[in-house]
Amino acid sequence: MRRINSEFRTRYISEEGHKLTNRDYFGYVEMDDFACYVLADSLDGELEINSAKLVVESVIRSFVEGPSMKKGKLKHYINLAHKELLKQRGGMHLKASVVLVVSDYRNIRFFYAGNSRFYLVRNARILVKTTDQSLTENMLREERITLDQAAAHEARNNLYSYLGERGQPQISGSKKIRLEDGDSFALFTKGAWENYGEEEFLEAVKEATEPEEILDKAEDSILGKQETDEVDNYSLAVTFVDKVYQPPAKKITVKKVLLIALPILLAVGGISLGLFLRHRSIERKEESLKIHMESGEEYLRYDNYLKASEDFKEAKKLADGLKKKKESKEADLYKRLADQILLADDAMKGETYQKAQDLYLKAKDLSAEAGNVGKQYIESQLKQTRDYISVFDLIESGQQKEGYGELEGALKAYREARDKAASLYFAAGKEEAMAKQAVLEEKMDKDSQKAASAQAAAKEESKAAKDAEDESVKADEEKAKKEEDEQRELENQQKLNDQKNAIDLENKGNELLGDGKYESAITYYQTAQAIYVRLELSDLADGLNQKIAAAKAGIKAKEAEKASLESDAASKEETSGDYGPGVDSKKTDKK
Repeated sequence: MRRINSEFRTRYISEEGHKLTNRDYFGYVEMDDFACYVLADSLDGELEINSAKLVVESVIRSFVEGPSMKKGKLKHYINLAHKELLKQRGGMHLKASVVLVVSDYRNIRFFYAGNSRFYLVRNARILVKTTDQSLTENMLREERITLDQAAAHEARNNLYSYLGERGQPQISGSKKIRLEDGDSFALFTKGAWENYGEEEFLEAVKEATEPEEILDKAEDSILGKQETDEVDNYSLAVTFVDKVYQPPAKKITVKKVLLIALPILLAVGGISLGLFLRHRSIERKEESLKIHMESGEEYLRYDNYLKASEDFKEAKKLADGLKKKKESKEADLYKRLADQILLADDAMKGETYQKAQDLYLKAKDLSAEAGNVGKQYIESQLKQTRDYISVFDLIESGQQKEGYGELEGALKAYREARDKAASLYFAAGKEEAMAKQAVLEEKMDKDSQKAASAQAAAKEESKAAKDAEDESVKADEEKAKKEEDEQRELENQQKLNDQKNAIDLENKGNELLGDGKYESAITYYQTAQAIYVRLELSDLADGLNQKIAAAKAGIKAKEAEKASLESDAASKEETSGDYGPGVDSKKTDKK
């Protein structure tokens, strides 16, 4: 019963934030030999079913029925929860992010899908943490964005895997990690880690003696942001590992050894005892070798290279003593890799960045030889050295341009170096760039003052000549202006004359319209309208359309009247033809 021989303390908070309901869910169970902690975050908008609760209850139920730390089983439990979401859909698309942590009170391992997070803290440092399954993390891994940009990137919650998705979720996880007394671990939903950063969390961990103290500070920080920011559901669970389970050592007393060895001693004599003890010693050394190799690999995996170097040094010594060439070679390679990274880190701390870059490149070659162990850390440090070196390259470029007299180009280079250093939080580079910039700006100010004085003297000398030239130019301008005014006056008079002519034409058209001379009226109106259009008097031009239409209507009416008269005349002629030629129809009627 490992639980009673260890001390784990777990506390948690889970609140709705600005949302109507809390759709996060946390649950845990601590059994005799295993413990299970599950935190989930609903990613859908369904209000009737809490996806996170379904996931947590499903995983814990499966774990209680079959407690284990085996990778296959734990992934299977998460897949069962995934299927539970699909089964419960009923037309809804249920989705959730989940993180699962299990322990046997001596070791720990985690599995997750989505962007719910796990941190393992040791000595006030995050030893292990999950990586979100998001597009932003992919872009960060591919160095398409920086770490600072990733924190607020628009795609940081655009997940490529989660429970409830169509298809099989990508479940990521870890190997077993050996716990130590004083460790702590925490589980976060998105609403918690977005509003309570790693620096704040680690600061709280340093000062806390109880899990509740961390939770209180987290809640104060998140509530403080609710006044200005939209805060999602937030959940945080913290476990203090005060004491790790230690299996009782199997004591082998001299009496037991003698009791076991006595029959052999009686059978084969004293040589057998020597062989037994030697075999026992070899077994212990092999076990110790295995432990140091596994421990060293674990430290390498989580970038603790000092501890890794110590473990591999001891492992190599044991492998050499046991004449295990393969293990000795492997331990030596890992030790050289760890030592190389430590040397590069020291050069980085000593601000000899070119040297650090060379050392990291050599470490990268060793990493490739060792199966890419530590590759991500080395590449991250290489990127940092490249960034820092680029700052100094800009400063050097500025110095060269300054030497050539290209002061504006030099100033631009210093400013670029300053801004780049600021974006990298590189204080030393920023300080040097600002110092160079300040000295150059002071020099440029002095040069500018000298140039201004010389320019003022030259200006004074040429002032008389310039005044005379200005007078001449002014006279030419006044003459040109006068000619322009006269031309404008002539054009205005011409326009007035044209407008008067158009008005006269329109009035004449009015007279002709009144006299019924419609064709002539239209001619006058159209002539007047053409003048209005040329003078851009569109209102007057448009006003003539009605009069032209009236004249055209008069023409039609006249034509209709004429046609009517002709029709009547024709009708009369037909009527008089019935009585014979020369006979008056009216007289005939009277008779």
